[in-house]
Amino acid sequence: MNLKDTSGKVHKLREVKCPTGFTWSNIKAELRAIWESNIKIWKLDLAYPISFVRQCISPFVFLLPFIIYGLAVIGGRHSENLERLVGTGDVVTFVFTGYMIIGFIGTAVWAMGFSIRREQWFGTLESLYVTPTSRLSLVLGMALHSTIHQSLGTAIEFAAIYLIFGLALQIQGILPALLIFALMMLALYGFGILVSALSLILKEGWIVAEGLHSIMMILSPVAYPLIVLPTIAQQASSVLPTAPALVGMRAFLIENYTPQVVGNIFLHLLALDVIWILFGIFIFYLTDIYIRKTGNLAKY
Repeated sequence: MNLKDTSGKVHKLREVKCPTGFTWSNIKAELRAIWESNIKIWKLDLAYPISFVRQCISPFVFLLPFIIYGLAVIGGRHSENLERLVGTGDVVTFVFTGYMIIGFIGTAVWAMGFSIRREQWFGTLESLYVTPTSRLSLVLGMALHSTIHQSLGTAIEFAAIYLIFGLALQIQGILPALLIFALMMLALYGFGILVSALSLILKEGWIVAEGLHSIMMILSPVAYPLIVLPTIAQQASSVLPTAPALVGMRAFLIENYTPQVVGNIFLHLLALDVIWILFGIFIFYLTDIYIRKTGNLAKY
């Protein structure tokens, strides 16, 4: 854009750009691209109704064996050992509050990580790359879709478990628990951006996604308290958003839950949000430059 001052000299204004391709002047257009990307994936999902229904009920199907195993091994719903460790012995509520985030881990690691790779499968990646839309918008569009999709599955999971087993949750703790959950998701989006970048270089990005997913599952207190892990594993879990998020959410949702204090949960998650989002965007930006310079974009 050129402007003239009072002396008649022409000055060229440089547009401020973010490293991911966003500009402050086109942020509205990028938000539209994110929304349209989300709508496109919904259309693809709804084109196969049987697969869509399966995806919606799968969170409940995958959770059920964990609860049944727990009830069978313990011999009932209440575990004295679990109560001694964390203050509550309700196995069903403890496992449910942990397991419901597994799908959202998959949202970040798998769905977001394969957003660009998916376009490559469809043969549309090169066409998208020549548009003025930021590549990061494709990833964020998938993030929006997957979060909504997984939330629907989690709602079905909650309703089924509540009707079959009942859940002892503190209603007054739902709002702070949702805030903790939102902070966790922001950090997980950083993971998703990172995996999407690595999948462009490695092509078979599922290896990275599977590895990160497995590590996060082990170091997150999903079906067992964090305290049962070795000390080094407990310390390593602090760099992942899922571990402090689960500790904080259970503290608000489950009565008498007494977690190991690891500092202020909210500040901890805010710090992880900044670190993982910036790191993910930085790696994504470097990968984007590398792929275009080396001409490896079209290589399957």
